[in-house]
Amino acid sequence: MANNNALLWDYFNNIPPLSLTQNYIASGGNQFFSNYKGIISSLIAPPNTFESDIGPDNYKAWKSYIAGIVPTPAANQLPSTFFQWGMINAPSVANIGAQDLSAMLLETVSAASLALMPYTSVPFQTPPAPPPDWNAGYAVLAQQLSQAPSRSFTFSSSTMNSNVSSSWSKGGNSGFFGLWGGSSSTSSQSTKFASSNVQITKATFRHVLTFAASPGNWYSSSAMGLAYSSSDSPPWKKGALPSWKTVFDPSTGTTTRFMVNLIVADTMYIEVTSDAKFDANDQSVINSNKSSGLWPFYTSGSGSGSSTSVSFNQNGNMTVTITSEPGVPIVLGGNVLPVQTYLGHSTAALKAVSDKTLALA
Repeated sequence: MANNNALLWDYFNNIPPLSLTQNYIASGGNQFFSNYKGIISSLIAPPNTFESDIGPDNYKAWKSYIAGIVPTPAANQLPSTFFQWGMINAPSVANIGAQDLSAMLLETVSAASLALMPYTSVPFQTPPAPPPDWNAGYAVLAQQLSQAPSRSFTFSSSTMNSNVSSSWSKGGNSGFFGLWGGSSSTSSQSTKFASSNVQITKATFRHVLTFAASPGNWYSSSAMGLAYSSSDSPPWKKGALPSWKTVFDPSTGTTTRFMVNLIVADTMYIEVTSDAKFDANDQSVINSNKSSGLWPFYTSGSGSGSSTSVSFNQNGNMTVTITSEPGVPIVLGGNVLPVQTYLGHSTAALKAVSDKTLALA
């Protein structure tokens, strides 16, 4: 993982699919922040005239100003921040604007909208609004990782328990790569590998860390909890999209689970063997694709701080060796929570709201 907060936070911003074996790919996809913005926009809030009170030109200038503040201000800082800015740049509206923002803090949905203000742009805004942030970045991760304990394990496919029906995904396994990163799990080399006796004869990590981060100032747990607690109007606007069903429905909702922490390691050494017999063509294909990373972690060599090598004995049996550099974080996986747990609601409450919504649909 590069020394980059945005790349780290992308892991938390990505809504995990319902799959134990989904391999993370940074893309637009289903995103926590964009889904959350949609949820807040669909909730009922008292009228607020901040934008019209200060005028469109002042509003655009104010948005550009707060986009450049580092760190991004919290909602309760915005009234005083606006007043100070307004006294210099728009004295005639400094008081009314600060009063409007203060009023928004008194109501849950309005306060959530106010918290999003620094993170949303108006057309042609310069600089643009910052991306969503989390409360711990790369520097914190690197410091915590350096103090984390070491770990090691071995593995054999012949003795493993393959029953994962009680896992959080109930055994869902979509989006799984094959033998190398990006390959199909049904390719001939992948199926030959998967049906063989696969052993991780050695796996050691100098440091292994469970790294947690919480959403930044843009997020309101109170507003999210309010949205989740009832499918009715209020709090939802009648006929609005997104709706409770499109967001929170357990089967089809866009925002039903969250990545809450990452399993991160450094200085790893992994040795994997397979008793499958790979012929010369198989060996050539595998060697040409090893730069994409090989099972189990698919860490690629390009800028990742890791390397993957592969060798074959005279019988065509394969040995894969994966190593990574000291101090370079490698994300191995993550822990996922369902929305009801993430928001502190009971499973019974989820079922009650879900059943009511389905009955109304």
